[in-house]
Amino acid sequence: MKKRISKKQNTQSTETQNRCIWMTAGVISYKLCPFNYDCERCDLDKAMRSQVRSRKIRSKVERHRSQSVLRSETLPTPSSGLKSLLLFFTFSASEVKEGLYLHPAHLWAQRIEGQRWRVGVDELLAYILPQPSKLEFSDLNKDLSQDQVFGKILTPAGTIFLTAPLSGRLLQTNSRLAQHPELVQQDPYGEGWLAAIDWAQDQSELEKFYTGVAGKRFLQQEAQHLKFFLRHRGVELNQIGETLPDGGVNIKYLRQVLPAKVCFRLAVELMVTGKQAW
Repeated sequence: MKKRISKKQNTQSTETQNRCIWMTAGVISYKLCPFNYDCERCDLDKAMRSQVRSRKIRSKVERHRSQSVLRSETLPTPSSGLKSLLLFFTFSASEVKEGLYLHPAHLWAQRIEGQRWRVGVDELLAYILPQPSKLEFSDLNKDLSQDQVFGKILTPAGTIFLTAPLSGRLLQTNSRLAQHPELVQQDPYGEGWLAAIDWAQDQSELEKFYTGVAGKRFLQQEAQHLKFFLRHRGVELNQIGETLPDGGVNIKYLRQVLPAKVCFRLAVELMVTGKQAW
């Protein structure tokens, strides 16, 4: 006689299948998936698989899905000769100016006038990004929903997709970025702004944002999230300020001391899980 499967059991089985493998394995606590859990298309899955260094984490993952680890560039280790490995994480969150709203996907929004808002990437994402080589945006006058992709940053290591922090009509993009894409990283809150949006004025959307002291705390917590992410891959970090102890190079961006592919994976991790995982 066939054993009957209850509706409750079937629902639980479906819910188990529709979960990120990294959440199931206990590596991350939560993940919103734009690919309907199709890991073959997921940049986070590729990044995590290529960087798994702990046997304990590896065994957990392989029990849920038997698949070989993708061959890819790995994080540097002390044996690789990178002198500043333990000293490179120099990010320090600045005060969040009045009127600046920080989105969990690490973009910001600020009212210019009326319903017109300007958006860009926040300082932590700018600190982590590989060197931007080009920016592309959706067509002007396109209607956007909050969290809908409206542009992308092309880097030597891969493409970073940008999601709208507010819903509304895409009014303008920063024309200077065509000739100077580096501004996104050099001046994220100023000349490196991305676009202007005619906000649809859905007040509930502002509940997602962080401002003032809460905004600074958000960036500090996200920096800790990245440190945790790196430590799980065998890299120990030490906060040292803006310069190396020997008075050497001022570390403004991670790409100065880490490979572009590593910075790209960190940016993806930050934007895809980030505050949504806390």
